[in-house]
Amino acid sequence: MSEIKEPISEKKWRSKWNNFIKHPPFHSKPFNKRNWGNKLHSLCSFYGKLKPSITHHLINVFTEKGDTVLDCFSGSGTVPFESGLLGRRNFGIDINPLSVTLSIAKVGRPDILKCQEIFQSLKSYIQNTKVCNDDLIKANAFGFNKKLPEYYHEKTFEEIIKARSFFKEFSNKRDCNYHLILSCLVHILHGNRPYALSRRSHPITPYAPSGEYIYKSLTSKLYEKLSRSLEVYKGKEFIEGRIFNQDILEDWPDSIQEVDAIITSPPFFDSTRYYMVNWIRNWFLGWEEEDFSFKKDDFIDEKQKKNLSIYKDILLQCKQRLANNGIVVFHLGKSKKKDMGEEILDIAQSIFNNVELHNEDVSHLEKHGISDKGSVKTHQYLLMFN
Repeated sequence: MSEIKEPISEKKWRSKWNNFIKHPPFHSKPFNKRNWGNKLHSLCSFYGKLKPSITHHLINVFTEKGDTVLDCFSGSGTVPFESGLLGRRNFGIDINPLSVTLSIAKVGRPDILKCQEIFQSLKSYIQNTKVCNDDLIKANAFGFNKKLPEYYHEKTFEEIIKARSFFKEFSNKRDCNYHLILSCLVHILHGNRPYALSRRSHPITPYAPSGEYIYKSLTSKLYEKLSRSLEVYKGKEFIEGRIFNQDILEDWPDSIQEVDAIITSPPFFDSTRYYMVNWIRNWFLGWEEEDFSFKKDDFIDEKQKKNLSIYKDILLQCKQRLANNGIVVFHLGKSKKKDMGEEILDIAQSIFNNVELHNEDVSHLEKHGISDKGSVKTHQYLLMFN
């Protein structure tokens, strides 16, 4: 009987993957550092993002320069951005407005002069525009942990409301310069350090604020953050990417074809609510109070609570967009409530010829100052290919 040969692509990555599993490179220096990687990975605080160091090695294991990488749960843009830095064509899909803004900002090449022009327009708008009374009334009444006005000095809050109106009226919503400035601004909306416009809170999720009400100039704080961000070098190999704002269960854009690797981390089961943990930032990006009641139902982290069978449609789209010998890699979380890897593996076996699941104990990981991190103690890597 003749020997059955592995697909060529599997020969390229199999030994590297085995080494990744046996000796996770992101556990050793310098990759185990919390702030490893390009500084724009930390453009804005974001809950539950895939670590850049893990992403870096997954991309290097499964792809080569010039390949195409897709993240269909783009989150803060870690996978598309790191792919671009490593010379890969890259795409991202996400339904969360914060995710889309951060991802577009990272995968584009900003123009300093255009950024300065937008910044000056914003500054002039804040200086010369009066706060719309209706906007002020609605903003004063809105909030979850606390009402919005309890987070800010009165004058700072008025500047935030004006800035929100400015960005809602901005004409070119796909301009990476627009999204870079917006990303810098949503980052400074709340936090526990002097950069933040808010009273003392938390940089990832806006817990109830404490401390004195101190006026902080929005444009001054924004200028500091934007200046630092524009200084970050992306390298000569960097390839710009494209990010799409849509429901993952809808048909993906036709421009996403012949993908060599889909590397993504779907929301962990019952671990967080991305629309809610980012409620101040999503409000600033245009959501109104009613959106938090209705739009949340479109998020996968809500839908999957009922049944993980929704992943069948997602995996079918993954398979349709893969190039020959392409691979899908899901980074998942296992908890007492749900073994995501095993359940999605069962679905994947009817779609892909080859399916593998690998578990990694992460009970030792840092908690980023959040006491209720969730019940996930094991991370899982689900590989799917033909």
